[in-house]
Amino acid sequence: MRIKFFVLLSCISMYLNAQLTVRGKVVDEFETPIPFVNVFVQGTSNGTTTDDDGRFAFTIPEKKGTLEISLMGFQTQTIKISPKVTFLNIVLKEGTDVLEEVIVVSKPKKRLKKKENPAYKILKEVWKRKRKNGLDLVKHYQYKKHTAIEIGLNNLDSSFVKTLFKDEYKDVSSEIKYDSDGINYYIPIFLSEQIANVYGNNKTNTEREDIEAEKQAGLGAQGFVFDRMSNTFQNVDVFRNNITLLRKSFVSPLSTDGFATYDYVLYDSIVENNKKLYNIYFFPIRDEDLAFKGNVWIADKAFSIKKLRMEVAKGANLNFVRGLTFEKEFEVRKDSIYIPTKNAYEGDFTFLDKNEANKGLTIKKTINYDNYILEKAYPDDYYLKSNTKIRPDQYEKSEEYWQAKNTDENKETYNLIATVKSKKQIKKLTGLINTVSSGFINIDALGIQLGPFWTALASNEVEGIRARLGFRTFTTKDDRFRLSGHIAYGFKDKEIKYGAEAQYLLSYKPRITTSLAYQKDIEQLGSTLFNTNQLLGSTFGTSALFSRGNNFFLSNIEKLATNFDYAIHNNFHVGFNLSHSRIRSASPENFSASYFDDLGNLQSTVTDVASDIYISFTPGRFVYGLGVQQRFGRNIFPSLVFNYRHGYKGFLNGTHDYDKIQFRYNQPILLGKFGLLDATVEGGKTFGKVPSSLLSAIPANQSYSLVPNTFSLLNFYDFVTDQYVSTHFEHHFNGFLLNRIPLLKKLKLRSLATFRAAYGTISDENRSINDAVTNSRGTRNILYNVPNKVYYEYGFGIENIGYGNLRFLRIDAIWRSDYAAPGNSIAVPTPKFALRIGIKPDL
Repeated sequence: MRIKFFVLLSCISMYLNAQLTVRGKVVDEFETPIPFVNVFVQGTSNGTTTDDDGRFAFTIPEKKGTLEISLMGFQTQTIKISPKVTFLNIVLKEGTDVLEEVIVVSKPKKRLKKKENPAYKILKEVWKRKRKNGLDLVKHYQYKKHTAIEIGLNNLDSSFVKTLFKDEYKDVSSEIKYDSDGINYYIPIFLSEQIANVYGNNKTNTEREDIEAEKQAGLGAQGFVFDRMSNTFQNVDVFRNNITLLRKSFVSPLSTDGFATYDYVLYDSIVENNKKLYNIYFFPIRDEDLAFKGNVWIADKAFSIKKLRMEVAKGANLNFVRGLTFEKEFEVRKDSIYIPTKNAYEGDFTFLDKNEANKGLTIKKTINYDNYILEKAYPDDYYLKSNTKIRPDQYEKSEEYWQAKNTDENKETYNLIATVKSKKQIKKLTGLINTVSSGFINIDALGIQLGPFWTALASNEVEGIRARLGFRTFTTKDDRFRLSGHIAYGFKDKEIKYGAEAQYLLSYKPRITTSLAYQKDIEQLGSTLFNTNQLLGSTFGTSALFSRGNNFFLSNIEKLATNFDYAIHNNFHVGFNLSHSRIRSASPENFSASYFDDLGNLQSTVTDVASDIYISFTPGRFVYGLGVQQRFGRNIFPSLVFNYRHGYKGFLNGTHDYDKIQFRYNQPILLGKFGLLDATVEGGKTFGKVPSSLLSAIPANQSYSLVPNTFSLLNFYDFVTDQYVSTHFEHHFNGFLLNRIPLLKKLKLRSLATFRAAYGTISDENRSINDAVTNSRGTRNILYNVPNKVYYEYGFGIENIGYGNLRFLRIDAIWRSDYAAPGNSIAVPTPKFALRIGIKPDL
């Protein structure tokens, strides 16, 4: 039943706001399907081309019109269409029509060289002008932008709809939309709109966007997942050689290197408003490549883009994606300036496979541009200001405002959503997708969420089986106050652990948050090098269910901490932490965290009183939510973090005075069709004499899964340093290699390569207070082995492993360099080679 509900929430859709769906099939006189036939409404560029089976389907805003069906070598037909016509069976007869200006070819059985392809001459002119055409040709511009995001259930049969609405079915049946196939139903569950005014200054390369109004309705507003899914579609710039989508690089059909990825076919030309338009169809040479198929209309003489429609090839096999469609329309002014009039992005998501019969989830984002004013200048400082959204209700408008702005179709959608959102079946479905995506289960009556469920069970040598129940308060995603926490129990040590954190948004502008946390729990120190504003410990060292070897390197921590975070910008934060921690070994008989104090006395507990000052800079990161907790998009952006920590001896019984500086820099680099390189460099230095629990252990990973920025073939505390630098490089080829190997490419697998290295040292004074310390068995199990000859791991992997649409597995083969393992270590010696599994249920 869980899978049934999830599949029901996955989806399919094309052009939700259309008022008339035109479908049909084109064959010749021998009933053989004809591909690549132009099917368009006369006098417009609304239409499409037939697929390999001669089928076509598209939507138009008009309720009637005249359809023109044409292909070189066949007689052109015209057919009147209306809502009464649901399916067209069209037979084309052979003819003698030819274009005088250009040679039109059919889909080549053998690839043509560029200079032999008539489309090349036209595209060559587009490449020359794409940096010059458009709004860049004017000094100043302004326009109004209307963005609508709609999410709905799709491919629903009539029995489901009747069960859903029951007695209300007759009343709402006229409002329910059809899928693009005109057979099954589509039901919207969420709709948001935003109207904004944009002002641009090309002289100073600045742009200002002022939000005028916002509105949203439906079940999607209950969680972060719909925000993240809606923002899957950011602005797609087809004029760049490579298009970034879902953290992957797709080759643009207008790329100057497009002929290495696409086959282009010039099919036809039409005259619209006394201007000639060429229609060029493109499709990937290899279906498995990250590329698109579709067609583009190019204006004669100016060689500017009038309209483009493209979709991701199904062979690209993205997780949960059945289809992604993009449509762009432009208006050409003065024969040289093209300005966008519409962007439409549509995603069709399913759980298991791409079967068109499966129910699914549709996300559609439509942006309409109008009210263009060119060359109206404002003072330069005007473009530097903008109305930033800081409160959830900041741009709410009256119902009268939206009545004037909304189309009849949008009004019907809002009415239908109001009816749908009260249905138990829909609530269950949307609740399930929120739970699967966040890991939390809603308890509406109490205003809390329980979870995340993936940390409910774990295992380690100290606690045995560890059961954990987490919670957080939750009214809306924009709550200013949030209380979260957990309670855990170890079945081996028979002890209860717990922790809680209260967070509050003090100010919307500037954005200032504060938090207070207390915990009494077991942590795996040494699984991460540092964090900034995470007060409660949450490490995979104590949350993994299966691990290799023995791990007694755990610490009992009683901690009280507070955080103050100031956002200079959404992606530029400075913050201050103050913490008081009591740290001791969780298994003294196996692992000693003791040290010798200045008087030579052996101490088993460290009292760490410390403050942290950090700076976090993440330019280009997507940020969701306006409450105390925000979520971040998985887009491509650099990240730079600096942290300075000072320990206070004597203050609040602190045992050590020290300073520590650390940094981390992460830079994902898109290399076009060659894939994505994810590079991380981090380092730090500790000044002062401190025990092992306050030093920097090189992050190890004793689980069988892959964890970012850790070393898979190290044991915890194999390397302990007071100054270090480490690097992590991971390159995803995104099918560039395996898609070119016959037979193997049918598996749709993708390859990757990894390299990680660490170098560090430790001072004699830090050795002196720890080296002679033994555990209760008399064993010195931490000997301060350091990677002073550079320790490294390298590997090769295969990802995109799975079935159908569900391909979230990855397997890495990893090797390590030689190093002298600590002598007397209770951990099982690490192998020089291992296989590790990664799970990434992402798009």
